[in-house]
Amino acid sequence: MALKDLLEYNESKQVRETVDRERIRQDKERLEELISFWRCYPDIFVDYLCSLNPDNTFHFFYYQRVYLRAVMRYKYTFCTFPRAFSKSFLAVLCLMIKCILYPGCRIFTVAGGKEQSASILQAKVDELCRLIPALANEIIWDTRTNNKTSIIKAKTRTTRDSVIYTFKNGSSLENVAASEKTRGQRFQAGLMEEVVGIDQDILNEVILPLMNVERRVNGFVDPNEPLNQSQIYITTAGYKNTFSYDKLIQILCQSAVNPDKAIVLGGSWRIPVMEGLLNRNFVADLRMDGTFNEASFEREYESLWAGAVEGAFFDPDRIDKRRTLQLPEKEPNKRNNPSTYYVLGVDVGRHGCTSEVIVIKVAPARTGVPLKEIVNLYSFDEEHFGLQAIKIKRIYQQYHCKIAVIDANGLGTGLVDFLITDQTDPDTGEFLPNLGVYNDDEGKYKKFETEDTIPKAMYLMKANAPLNTEMYAYCQSQLNAGKIRFLIDENVAKNKLAGQAQSKRMTAGERAAYLQPYVMTSILREQMLNLIEETENLNIILKQATRKIKKDKFSALIYGLYWCKLEEDKGARRKKRDLSKLMLFS
Repeated sequence: MALKDLLEYNESKQVRETVDRERIRQDKERLEELISFWRCYPDIFVDYLCSLNPDNTFHFFYYQRVYLRAVMRYKYTFCTFPRAFSKSFLAVLCLMIKCILYPGCRIFTVAGGKEQSASILQAKVDELCRLIPALANEIIWDTRTNNKTSIIKAKTRTTRDSVIYTFKNGSSLENVAASEKTRGQRFQAGLMEEVVGIDQDILNEVILPLMNVERRVNGFVDPNEPLNQSQIYITTAGYKNTFSYDKLIQILCQSAVNPDKAIVLGGSWRIPVMEGLLNRNFVADLRMDGTFNEASFEREYESLWAGAVEGAFFDPDRIDKRRTLQLPEKEPNKRNNPSTYYVLGVDVGRHGCTSEVIVIKVAPARTGVPLKEIVNLYSFDEEHFGLQAIKIKRIYQQYHCKIAVIDANGLGTGLVDFLITDQTDPDTGEFLPNLGVYNDDEGKYKKFETEDTIPKAMYLMKANAPLNTEMYAYCQSQLNAGKIRFLIDENVAKNKLAGQAQSKRMTAGERAAYLQPYVMTSILREQMLNLIEETENLNIILKQATRKIKKDKFSALIYGLYWCKLEEDKGARRKKRDLSKLMLFS
């Protein structure tokens, strides 16, 4: 049956005849067909509701029709839209349509704060009911009294932080808090408003599990119903290396693997300007403003995800400018400066965490601060400390290191116990002598020294808040001053390798091994850009914006740099004590 026939049939029956159970039973098949059509074309359903009111002037723009059809047909939708895109308006309209066309469903909205989600939901429902009065007719606005208990039950409730709308067909639409208090509730679908502001753990552990109950019709569940577990994520663009960006990429991958279930939508300020929702002069004035921030504009109006977390302690541009080293080093190279020495920074891991080793090449200068180059990085799986100690000793000998700075807090003490003992490499049979401790003021480790001990080879780092503050500040100042250099980006290195003859002779494994130091440098960069500064008294506290991004490589880096700082401070003190400059000759 054509849509025109369906609409004419439904309109004539609704106007001319009284609706009762028998009438519905007789027209059941045609009504089912009509509702199924409206579920796929919700914009046409709204057009029909508007046609019931001759004075209604509401109409859709083209992109709004596309949006509505997408969120109704797909189970997973991620939308990145700018200001003035009417994204919240359309999202709430979609939820109301779902409540009407899927009787008995429960749908929620959530945002970073419960008051925020309540405010958005209430404002948009009120606006939609004014624009489309037929939507208001579907909601129970009054209170009902239970005759048996005389208890008055509110069908629709609106407070400052809690809003619930109950529909005449048994559906409900409400906001929930992004907190542990929400646990235990059950819904079929949800809207995550401004997902960049929702905590990752709360969303994964509390919010998403709310949708583990499917809608039942006459006791049965339709496994293909797109309503069940449907998730709509709406936001303005944020920062990469965050949970919200990872969720965007996840749904994008889903849309490629299963295009019938997932879709990603996005748009810039040009769309609302084209439709007259945003004034072009307003956008132009923003860009001409003296306080204009290009990065902020790109996020808010261009829907471009930025490459670093807002408030990050380290500047991504400064790091990228320091990525100038063309090749990693696998052995000491002192050709340009005989005074060059190597330092190892070691962060200890075990039971689910890797141990990280960063090789720092220090090139002292005649004047000024030495240049520090991160020439290689190594990562060990959570294996036995005895095996880790063997690998660290081999790297120490490989670079003829001056010192290895070891994290000696917590798990690190177990690794130190193996580093201060002689070992034999089980693979090569090579004897590996023990490492002496530089800062063994109490003589705790001196009794383990032998004639084979490498003296003062290991500095035990026991970090605390003041020491961390000192290391963070030194790392940042050296980076800003251009005294730290990193390996080039792995993509650049890959392109360079592709142009060389040796690339053709390499296996896939050999190419991966060749690129590994560059890839690990990029991971180090990601870890640094994920750190947000907080202050506690006089101490600098660096916290991870996204907890899934570790900071072990960064810890290994600052441990090694700390030794460099000690050496620089020592040199500065020697210069101050140079009494020859005070001698007078007659």
